[in-house]
Amino acid sequence: MLRKVLSNSLLVLGAFGLVISLLGEFTSLGKYESALPRSWEQFDPQLVIETPDLASLHRKVNALTNKPTNQQTNKLTNQPITEQEKMLIIYDVVIRRFTHSDQAKYNMFSNWPLWVMGQVYSPFIYIRQPEVLVKKGHSSLCSEQAYLLQTLAESEGIRTRAVGLNGHVVMEAWYKNDWHLYDPDLELVPFLANGVVLSLDELAKEPALVRAYYQGRGTKEYIQSIADIISTREDNSFILYWMVEKHLAYRIEIVAKTMKWLIPIMFLLLGFWLHSKKEKKTCVA
Repeated sequence: MLRKVLSNSLLVLGAFGLVISLLGEFTSLGKYESALPRSWEQFDPQLVIETPDLASLHRKVNALTNKPTNQQTNKLTNQPITEQEKMLIIYDVVIRRFTHSDQAKYNMFSNWPLWVMGQVYSPFIYIRQPEVLVKKGHSSLCSEQAYLLQTLAESEGIRTRAVGLNGHVVMEAWYKNDWHLYDPDLELVPFLANGVVLSLDELAKEPALVRAYYQGRGTKEYIQSIADIISTREDNSFILYWMVEKHLAYRIEIVAKTMKWLIPIMFLLLGFWLHSKKEKKTCVA
């Protein structure tokens, strides 16, 4: 009797887990809730349609970076594209592809093991894998956008680093023997008059300059808070590679992606095995 209850329970749980995973993979139930753009965001819904996954986003970036244009005439040139021009193209794609939201999270359908774990410890529920972030919606937090921008830039041969500012996350690209700041979430690149992009350290020395650059990104109080965050440099954390295998959260996410399929299949196999063992004993009797 106990074996029958156990085998039936395993079969039901296995079937349920498998159906949940299939619905999350092949229907809109696996998508996260995407937010409308803020008034100043350069969001392009057509770009979301054109780039439904990370592979297509890479192709889009690659096609654009291999067609250098004259910024004055917007016509193709024979001049090789500079690293800054390449970085600005990638940055433009990211800011037009995403809106700001904290809803880029796994739900029960997209990854039920992480969703369950997230009920105990909330960071588990956030999406870190770029391919999932792109495939399941078009909204993300500052850290997720910085991470995606890094991923695309690194694939184009540009060295990057993410910078945690204890309240906001940006990224920097290395070229011309210096770091250069890109803030995809708040859509800000601090250009000087000569076209040079400032580094975070250079910008942080001038709180008034920070406020001027971020003007229009929110209330006066919010802009001041951003200026305070950027200007306070002692608590900055530099994260060179967010997607390395040593990153614990990323590794857990990779494992959970497999386990959402493996656990239900194991339950089904074990349930069938217990059921067959019971039937065999009945026949012998």
